[in-house]
Amino acid sequence: MSRLVFALCLALAPLGAAAQKADTAQTDAVSATAECLALGLPEKWKQLQVIIELSQPLADTGAVRYLVTLPDERIEPFQPCDPSLPPVKLLQLREGQTQAERGWVKLVLTMQPDASFGIRYEYPEKK
Repeated sequence: MSRLVFALCLALAPLGAAAQKADTAQTDAVSATAECLALGLPEKWKQLQVIIELSQPLADTGAVRYLVTLPDERIEPFQPCDPSLPPVKLLQLREGQTQAERGWVKLVLTMQPDASFGIRYEYPEKK
């Protein structure tokens, strides 16, 4: 049942995203991956994270982790319907970023059951 509610909330994600000032590309990327992510989630959960770590800026491949926080605060891995879909969609976000913004090496997508989400980028340390 919670997956149905999650899917319904995702239909309204653009409304929630507007409050977070997410751009259209971010909303589209999250919406494109959300249904696949929902299929791998347990019945009850508090937060999910998709973490993409690249070995270097602008790399096309890297490590991906899927984590879910359960109501008792335990964090466990989960398997989406297609583990390759979220990274492909999220890596495409670079196309809309400025040259300086594209150089991230870590992306963390965080979502809640109400379909609110956040995307955080981490960049290599400057030497």
